[in-house]
Amino acid sequence: MSHDHDKRYKKLFSHPAMIKELLLYFIDENFIKDLDFTSLERIDKSFITDDFKEKESDVIYKINFKNNDIYIYLLIEFQSTVDTFMAIRINRYLAEFYEFLSHTIKEKELPAAFPVMLYNGREKWTACTRMQDLIRPSIPETYIPHLSYYKIIENEIPKKILLKIENAVSAIFYIENSKPEELRKEFHKIIRLIEKEQPGIILLFRRWLNNLFQTSKKEWEADDFNEQISDLMEVKVMFETALKERDEKMIEKGIEKGIEKGTLKLAKKMKDLGYSIEEIAEITGLRVQEIEKL
Repeated sequence: MSHDHDKRYKKLFSHPAMIKELLLYFIDENFIKDLDFTSLERIDKSFITDDFKEKESDVIYKINFKNNDIYIYLLIEFQSTVDTFMAIRINRYLAEFYEFLSHTIKEKELPAAFPVMLYNGREKWTACTRMQDLIRPSIPETYIPHLSYYKIIENEIPKKILLKIENAVSAIFYIENSKPEELRKEFHKIIRLIEKEQPGIILLFRRWLNNLFQTSKKEWEADDFNEQISDLMEVKVMFETALKERDEKMIEKGIEKGIEKGTLKLAKKMKDLGYSIEEIAEITGLRVQEIEKL
């Protein structure tokens, strides 16, 4: 996966609402339901060593759990091959994190950190989740490090389950688990998954989608989004446009005439709202002459 894709993905899960959806709907642990999500706070990673700052895609949050602070440590795994020693990697990062906490918290006991790994690769995940399973038990067990991480493997989640969840995270996982030709037939299902989301989350999803399909080099501003979008049909149009840009051969054959109409509709609305012709052309892919005729 490209570096740009990695950054897009990490940006998604740097948003508190996305972390909340990930925890509530994709982690099967009883303590999750007792988390106080109103206290969710992202933590700066200044403690991480220079060797790891550019290599790792981890996001850390502090949250209240039964009147005590705990931490959620999310590692997003982008590697094309499965890392057999993932448990050891996570143990190393957590050790650095606890070292950081030991210098900042004036208490005898440190707060707990819940390690979660999100894997969005294509290969089947085969690595064990317990560190002790990677170490030969040739000495007493008490001297062998024990650590487990919770894994979320996107390619193991059935699409029928994602369709029942109906939120932005399930929509993203659905797209990641689909081929382009499948998305062309099923984009209405994805729109249904996000139709109940707040405008800010739809905006985040829309930015990710635009970047994913490279339909736009310019991000949409939150205020502009809230003013311009009247319903999810505009998101639908952008999705159709994205698919059109991704498959130029089908456009040349004239198969996607309906998508072209949707693009013209979007361009006309943007023109009415005061966007410059150059901005409209950049976002929609239409020619300047076509836009001037609208």
